[in-house]
Amino acid sequence: MCLALMEAIILAGGLGTRLRSICPDLPKPLAPVRDKPFLSHLMQYWKGQGVNHFILSVGYLHEKVIETYGTSFEDVSIDYAIESTPLGTGGALLHSLSKLQNPEKPFLVLNGDTYFPIPLSEFHLIGDCTLALHQTEKNTRYDGVHITPSGKIITLGDPSSTLINGGCYLFHPRAFKNITQKPFSLEQELLPHFIAKHMCFGHLFDSPFIDIGIPEDYNLFNLTI
Repeated sequence: MCLALMEAIILAGGLGTRLRSICPDLPKPLAPVRDKPFLSHLMQYWKGQGVNHFILSVGYLHEKVIETYGTSFEDVSIDYAIESTPLGTGGALLHSLSKLQNPEKPFLVLNGDTYFPIPLSEFHLIGDCTLALHQTEKNTRYDGVHITPSGKIITLGDPSSTLINGGCYLFHPRAFKNITQKPFSLEQELLPHFIAKHMCFGHLFDSPFIDIGIPEDYNLFNLTI
């Protein structure tokens, strides 16, 4: 199989307050899963899919992430975009763009606390923003999505929809051309802005989806990985 090479920004700067009881002295992406940090499982999967450069967007306890990985992971180079003050997921993403080695090419964005192992070879950019979507039986805490038959996303954030945002995105850099650097949310501000401009599409995958943000799902991931 010929893999397309791509850069990936991993949003790994969250406070992880709900996992403090499990890993009080670690940032959430370093929460141990079996014999290694969750972030290692994430990067290992995406390295296998063709990612050849990781940009880790870090904030809370970022020193521990840098100490753990240094400048590479299994021969894949790592750069860091460090938040000196909290920027939110959208601000952190925008802050990370300067670290792209190919700033004119589409790139992958991954939540640093979700594991959604989709095949990158089947994840194609449509428009300037494409979300990987997951169909769940019951939506209890995720951003529900509504799409048209052609895949265009028309709403995001509806808790009644069982079609959810899987935390994997493809973006074209031109989407950010007129976005000002400031603290803001990717999910609650930036994506709705793109949706209003008819820039966002969704691609449904049947891969398993796990969010380690709460202890119950973190424990489930430890049992299933």
